[in-house]
Amino acid sequence: MPLKIRSAMFSLAISLPAQADTLRLLNWDDYLSEHVLTQWQASGHDIESVLIDNDETRDAVLLNSADNLIDLAVIDETVSKQFGNEGRLVEVSEANVPSLAHVEPFWRERCGNYAVPYLWGTLGIAYRADKVTPAPTSWHDLLQPDDALKGHIGMMDDHVDMLAPALFANGHSLNSENEAELKQAFATLRQQAPHILTYEYPITYLGNSPNAGQLHMAMVYGGDQYSMNLKTGPKIQWKYVVPEEGTILWVDCIAVTTSSDNQVLALEFLDFINRPAIAAQSAEDLYFATPNAAAKPLLSDAFRQNSEVFPADDIIRRSQLYRELSRDNVQLRLRITNAVINIYESRKTH
Repeated sequence: MPLKIRSAMFSLAISLPAQADTLRLLNWDDYLSEHVLTQWQASGHDIESVLIDNDETRDAVLLNSADNLIDLAVIDETVSKQFGNEGRLVEVSEANVPSLAHVEPFWRERCGNYAVPYLWGTLGIAYRADKVTPAPTSWHDLLQPDDALKGHIGMMDDHVDMLAPALFANGHSLNSENEAELKQAFATLRQQAPHILTYEYPITYLGNSPNAGQLHMAMVYGGDQYSMNLKTGPKIQWKYVVPEEGTILWVDCIAVTTSSDNQVLALEFLDFINRPAIAAQSAEDLYFATPNAAAKPLLSDAFRQNSEVFPADDIIRRSQLYRELSRDNVQLRLRITNAVINIYESRKTH
């Protein structure tokens, strides 16, 4: 069944010299370090970023990677395994990506045999310290906001992650296959919908919307708050918290498409991005944790000790990992998120 695309941010972010050997990377906004890009360009090659802002759009673009000329893609661990098993991604190992030897086994296992780990983190709440006091501690603070925050809340349009706050708040698993639990999550999100400012990815919203100043609290991936601060400037400070009910422990992977006409160079980029010095640069520039064990000693002490980037052990214990969901479960989640967005959009037009 074709995926419904509601918010297709699909654009070229970088203007490139015609003579460069160029790879097209399907990626999120502000998710490739400029310092890393410059070092890659110094080798005589380049990266053309094709930007997306939700998982459904990413998957739809990747399913047509040949038509879209996609060489590389930033994907999650479930897509890595699914698309890899379907023959859409090139198998990777230390034979064709030697720097994989530096990556911690846990993260290598999460990304599987068809992608290399890139960065990892948690899911939580970003909030403007000048607008939100006291700081949020629970997913309920996002789902059932105080009157002052109604109309200033951001969520993400994603059939897995949008449901996560409601599932956690109701005491259920991120990967629940229980229809009653998912319907309860829908009821929670339906009640929240009238108070939502946007379901657009927060970084994208802050960069594009004339109403960016109205966003005061948002569901984000840990690390996004730093990009949000860059978008809004020094007078506004975004902070981040992992709610007490628990969170997602996620890893982003980078894969080479089997439709790419430049697979050799794309594999060279995977090897490049996982070199310890490059992995450390990516982590510090983007404010996400690195899965590269050899990169960790190269990080600054302040960065290694930043609990927003490297969560404390008690947060790790309260975290859940993504699992592949059944087809029926995915379809139910898509119906739920479509219904929530329809409620939101119908209220906007009245």
